Amino acid sequence: MTAYGESGPRLLGPQVLSPLRMRRDGAQLIHGPANSLPLLLAGLPGVVTIHDLAIYEHPEWFPGDQWFATKVIVPRSVHRARMIICPSHATKAATMRLFGVEAARCRVIPHGVETEFALPASPSVRAEVQARYALPERYLLQVGTVQPRKNYITTLRALARIPTPERIPLIVVGGFGWNYDPVVDAVRNLDLTSSVRFVGYAGMPDLPALYQMAQALVFPSLHEGFGLPVLEAFAAGTPVIASNAGAIPEVAGDAALLAAPEDDEALADSLLRLVSDRELRDRQVAAGRARAALYSWSTSAAAHRAVYESIVSA
Repeated sequence: MTAYGESGPRLLGPQVLSPLRMRRDGAQLIHGPANSLPLLLAGLPGVVTIHDLAIYEHPEWFPGDQWFATKVIVPRSVHRARMIICPSHATKAATMRLFGVEAARCRVIPHGVETEFALPASPSVRAEVQARYALPERYLLQVGTVQPRKNYITTLRALARIPTPERIPLIVVGGFGWNYDPVVDAVRNLDLTSSVRFVGYAGMPDLPALYQMAQALVFPSLHEGFGLPVLEAFAAGTPVIASNAGAIPEVAGDAALLAAPEDDEALADSLLRLVSDRELRDRQVAAGRARAALYSWSTSAAAHRAVYESIVSA
């Protein structure tokens, strides 16, 4: 399998020259792994992965004019692809509904989770991460770009409902994205400046330790095509409180405490229960680990290979 890229004009390289090179080099198909296929397929069959279609259902969550992508690139890719891969049944259903695609052309292949999340961080790594991010002894974690669809506002409102003596600080791992100002304003307006810290993006090897040391992952997203942080938390042995929106219930199963995405009262209640009820916490941790064990990148890779082979052998 070869990954192709091409320098040059924005459209000419990836949209025209790369497919021609693929055909010249003997490629048997083109896979667009990020919601699009090249405009030119050079006579090769195409496979496209559709991760998420929230921009069609909630355009207000996205910045700027994305007309060319939403009206041309994505629809054209979906209709030209021999097979459409979706990470969840929720995304498959949205693809069929929005583009009139038949079920036989959509294959659900869930994501996996990196094995590092399940490996206990050593005491030295934990100490380094705790010092690097100035972490309190106990904290809640929310992972994701600070933007409207991630629904940080509901998390903040839930925190504000919890009396200060019982409140556990929130650590936000993720960069500031589009329209983040209301979240920053809410921290101030809800008098949470001492209870919320934005630490920016964190990757490997810090992220597994950040999960493992957290009391819980809070993930009340308004929409997810999959919801990878839920799976990462499960693998790390961290209990999860999440919304019941999009693909989250599908990924979480019965291993997370779920609530309506904008129900801050229910979220606050779940937070209090989880941090005060050791038996509940232990059950959720065990259920999460079992759930994470159902997902692996090797299984995902094998399913992708089966799709490719079914197309080139047809």
